[in-house]
Amino acid sequence: MKNVLVAGGGTLGSQIAYQSAYFGKQVTVYDVSDAAITAAEKKIDGWAASYRTDMHATDDQINAAHANLTFSTDLAEAVNGKDIVIEAVPENLDIKKSFYKELSAVAAPETIFASNSSTMTTSELNGFTDRPDKFLNLHFANQIWVQNTAEIMVSDKTDPDVEKAVVAFAREIGMVPIVMQKEQHGYVLNALLGPFTNAALAL
Repeated sequence: MKNVLVAGGGTLGSQIAYQSAYFGKQVTVYDVSDAAITAAEKKIDGWAASYRTDMHATDDQINAAHANLTFSTDLAEAVNGKDIVIEAVPENLDIKKSFYKELSAVAAPETIFASNSSTMTTSELNGFTDRPDKFLNLHFANQIWVQNTAEIMVSDKTDPDVEKAVVAFAREIGMVPIVMQKEQHGYVLNALLGPFTNAALAL
């Protein structure tokens, strides 16, 4: 998968977009307003500085990543020709429902949808789309260039070939894929972190 749409240019959305662009993908960042796009561009400039520090990125690598990025407030235009859409819109069920209905109306039938939702399972979201077989969750951690795990959650409706394609995509953008064997709120890492946090608070 070469052509990527990241929907939502907030903290994680902008990181996902930059990580993908840094590893050679052609990325469009979609958001709902010019102000949101401007904010996303500013965030990405900040991530570039972090890549210089943490990953020792060169000027050529930074410039190449920026050249792989475009921005749009037009969803139909943004999704045109894309292999995968990574949704990183606000963590609100009504917002996600509205977004997926709009996206389903304009995306090509073969385009894969992946949600970065941190709290909602695949089965809670795939019914909002026209393609449950091409839908899964692809969850990233903050500072993904350092915390480079990609948790992948599927439903019983997800096509196994779609799962394999997304696992391969995650590796291609420098991530370590963690494929879950069942749907679980909190995924793997948050589910493991919870007991440790509770124990620490009890000390």
